[in-house]
Amino acid sequence: MNPFGEQEGTNLFSILINIAFGFVAGLVVFIGFAEVVAYGSKLAADLIKMSGYGQQMAAFGFATTAAPYIVLAPLAGIVVKQLTSVRSIKSFLYFAAAIAVGFAVAYFTAGYFHTLMK
Repeated sequence: MNPFGEQEGTNLFSILINIAFGFVAGLVVFIGFAEVVAYGSKLAADLIKMSGYGQQMAAFGFATTAAPYIVLAPLAGIVVKQLTSVRSIKSFLYFAAAIAVGFAVAYFTAGYFHTLMK
């Protein structure tokens, strides 16, 4: 029993985050780190522009230099949280299965995303 009242175990959100992590890791393996980060930076810059703060950030040169970190830092934090929640064989198997599903999706869609990134 957890004294802080938090649920122990794997929930749907954890599984979806792990699948997304496996998918991005699979794209990095199958397409390449530089291309995936460059495309993620482009997407982040587009999101900054759509948020309405793009012009303010661009005035300081912030939008282009910090765009990858705006997306990567929260995702890295979530992944670290997910890794620390693996405390039993059952939760490790859920984690490994979700990562494998993400890799499989990346494998089958790598061609599509490779043409999309160009």
